[in-house]
Amino acid sequence: MEKRLIDIYANGPMVMPAVVISVGTWDDANLITLAYVGKVAAKPPVMAISIRPSRYSSSLIQKYGEFVINVPDSSPLQLRAVDFCGTRTGRKVDKWKELNLTKEKAKEVQAPLIKEFPWNFECRVIERKKIGSHVCYWGEVLAVHAAVDTLRGDGLDETKQSQLIYIAGNYYIMENTPCGKQGFSLRR
Repeated sequence: MEKRLIDIYANGPMVMPAVVISVGTWDDANLITLAYVGKVAAKPPVMAISIRPSRYSSSLIQKYGEFVINVPDSSPLQLRAVDFCGTRTGRKVDKWKELNLTKEKAKEVQAPLIKEFPWNFECRVIERKKIGSHVCYWGEVLAVHAAVDTLRGDGLDETKQSQLIYIAGNYYIMENTPCGKQGFSLRR
C-alpha cells in the first residue's frame, strides 16, 4: 500500500461522536456540540471532552465542575439540534428555547439532561488540562440514562443504534446494518 504524508492539521479518518454537552445549572444551562469526546477508563468509568477555552460552555464547566454528555439519535430534529448547538454561542442564544428542547433533572449533577436525546451521561470533572488549542476535561461518569427502546435487558441493544458521527468535517449517520456477522454502516 502506497502512502504519503499529509498536513498534520488536515481532517483525518478518525470517527468521532457528534454529541451535545449540557453545562451549568438549571437556570444558566447551556448546550454545545462537541466531537472531541471519548471513553478513557472503565473502572471507574471516565469520559473525556475537549473544548476551546474561549467557548461560553468552557466557563460554565470551570465554574461548576460537571457536565452531561447527551447522545442524539439520527432523527432530523436531533441532527438539527446538534448542528445548531455547534454553530451558535450561548452568550447570545438560549439554545434550549430556540430548539424547543426539554430540560430534565439529572440524578447526580446540576446540569440538566436533554430529555429528547436517548442517552445521557452525567459526569463530574476529576481532571483538567490545557492541551494546545483546547482544554481537556476528564469526567467520572456518575449516572447513565438510556431510552428503554435502545436497551436489551440492562444493556445496550446494538441492533437499535442509529447515531451521529463526525468524520473529516462532515456529519454521518451510523446505523446497525449487517456487515459480516454484525457491524455498522454509514450514510451521509
